[in-house]
Amino acid sequence: CLPASTRILRADTGAESTLGELLASGEQPLVWSLDERMRMVARPMVKVFPSGRKEVFRLRLASGREVEATGNHPFLTVDGWIPLDRLTVGDRLATPRSVPEPVHTERMADAEVVLLAHMIGDGSCVRRQPVRYASIDEQNLAAVSEAAEHFGVTAVRDDYAAARVTTLRLPAPYRLSRGKRNPIAAWLDELGLFGLRSHEKFIPRRVFALPNDQVALFLRHLWATDGSVRWDSTYRQARVYYTSTSRRLIDDVAQLLLRLGVHGRIRRVTKPGYRDAWHLTIDGADNQTVFLRDVGVHGARGDAAQVALAELEPLVRNTNVDTVPNEVWNQVRHLLATKNITHREFSAAMGSRFCGSTMWKRSPSRSRLARVAAVLDDADIEMYATNDVFWDKIVEITSLGEQDVYDGTVPGTHNFVAQSISVHNS
Repeated sequence: CLPASTRILRADTGAESTLGELLASGEQPLVWSLDERMRMVARPMVKVFPSGRKEVFRLRLASGREVEATGNHPFLTVDGWIPLDRLTVGDRLATPRSVPEPVHTERMADAEVVLLAHMIGDGSCVRRQPVRYASIDEQNLAAVSEAAEHFGVTAVRDDYAAARVTTLRLPAPYRLSRGKRNPIAAWLDELGLFGLRSHEKFIPRRVFALPNDQVALFLRHLWATDGSVRWDSTYRQARVYYTSTSRRLIDDVAQLLLRLGVHGRIRRVTKPGYRDAWHLTIDGADNQTVFLRDVGVHGARGDAAQVALAELEPLVRNTNVDTVPNEVWNQVRHLLATKNITHREFSAAMGSRFCGSTMWKRSPSRSRLARVAAVLDDADIEMYATNDVFWDKIVEITSLGEQDVYDGTVPGTHNFVAQSISVHNS
């Protein structure tokens, strides 16, 4: 059972709706669910219902993702669905490694996608003040000026030498009067963003309905604002992250990245005298290569992105980021016994030296597990090497006391994605 605030990932729109919203509306949306081969499929959530008042726990994963649930609520492990009260720190749970395009995509004008990304990142649209955008990047300023023309707005440039930043005012192309608003302000209001401060910002639902090419366009321009890409020559690795004081915005960006097969890690950054910030970090050479190649970064940061991509391409990959829990070796050992294959024979077939019990202690990479599946000709092992799951480690379980809780029913697959984590409909 889950609190009403739990966000459920929809397959029809690509956005999230809370259990409370679905209960109030009576909607029966398509949601993303794992089938028997752990592939993402669209299935209807036919009912949301209250389940009483129970003790709720917050479960936090190494990626920074968090979900609140009762002790009897099951989560997916390599050994099957296990209730939260039987899980411990160090166990690994199924989370989406990628999310398909929604069933119903809806394009926006490219100019709207570009302007929205920049306004979320470095724009200001609060009551009784002009609509403004600030940047030190000339390419970003040009992109915003061009996108504003889509609304009939001509950007007015204000240079502030002391602040070393340029501000663009985006005034209405006509005299404002009662009932007649700045077209950009009115548009942002429709999207739910007007009047929000930086720590309150989020990505509107319409963005999640975009096809993947426009999702990439949005992220490319968003990263040009509060994103960072650089090549660390000392440690021979790329540093790729996005920063915001809005946890909701960081969660939304992480969700969008999954549409493009990119996995992000979230962490809190504290500094005395300042509001807490959140970093969304893209780790791992393969993961970073996908982002830099398929998304990239607009403007001056784009040059650093190209340098990082060129440095990453010849590197030998570290496969420790995306592994399968080592409990999967139990299934491999069972297969070896069934097929009367010795461990030495298995090692020889794998092209590796026999290392006794050491072989079974390490979590295998997906590529290594694919070789195991080929050697043993086993479809179940192959499934773990090719499914849509990223196995994320539990780092904290905390009691939050009693709350009103709810659940939803997904016939057939009996699971859905809540807070970017696969959960059972208990």
